[in-house]
Amino acid sequence: MNINLGKINLRNVMRKAGYKPWRDPRSGSESYIRRTGASFYPRFHAHGAYDASYNVILDLHFDWRRPMHRKGIKSTEGDESDTVTQEAERIKSFAR
Repeated sequence: MNINLGKINLRNVMRKAGYKPWRDPRSGSESYIRRTGASFYPRFHAHGAYDASYNVILDLHFDWRRPMHRKGIKSTEGDESDTVTQEAERIKSFAR
C-alpha cells in the first residue's frame, strides 16, 4: 500500500510510530520495520521514497512469515488488507 505523507522527516515519524531503521545487507537499501511478536516475523515493513515535489511516499506491507521464494507461496499479506489499512492510518496520525 502506498501512502502519501507529505513533506515530513520520515525517520522521525517512523520512530514515533515504533519503527526501527533496517538496512538490507544484500542491496544496502534502508527501510523500516515494526515487529508484532517476539521473533523477527510477523512484522510491518515500509520503504520510503520521495516524489518530484519532495513528498514522502511510503510503501507499507505486512510480512507474516519469512520469504520462501517458491512458486505459489506468499509471505506478505495483501496491500489493501484490514491490518495494513489500520497500520497506514496509525502512521498517518504520527505524520500530522
